[in-house]
Amino acid sequence: MSASARIIHLCVGLEGAPALQREPRNEVEFVEGKGIAGDKKFGKSASRHVNLISEQSYAWFKASFGRELKAPGGFAEQVVISRDLDINWLPLGARLKVGEAVLELVKPRQPCMHFASSVQAPSEELFVGHVGIMCRVLQGGEARVGDAVVVVD
Repeated sequence: MSASARIIHLCVGLEGAPALQREPRNEVEFVEGKGIAGDKKFGKSASRHVNLISEQSYAWFKASFGRELKAPGGFAEQVVISRDLDINWLPLGARLKVGEAVLELVKPRQPCMHFASSVQAPSEELFVGHVGIMCRVLQGGEARVGDAVVVVD
């Protein structure tokens, strides 16, 4: 694995949409201390601004459940990166340059009680370690599908 990857998908949650539904975007604006502009969770958490996953999560889902996940956005993720960088093995506190923005890895994502039903699985506990890392936006900036994702710290 290298210390860099590419953005494969970007997604936002729209106000009024179902809780875990995300819509794909070609580009987004990260805002320092708040999250992704236009996302329904924007500014609602002091430390959990963005969910970042690797495309490996889609392959894991298919291998585990025998079917494709509706992607992008099927895990309620906001940023999907190529499998060139395994974010699950980076230390918490690591910083990634994602397009023009800088994100800090804060904690593994814990699926909520609605998660399993949204992907038609028996339990949300099956997904721990497979649904990404919650990140804080340390430096705002634009990001586009295809932009580099680089470990900076």
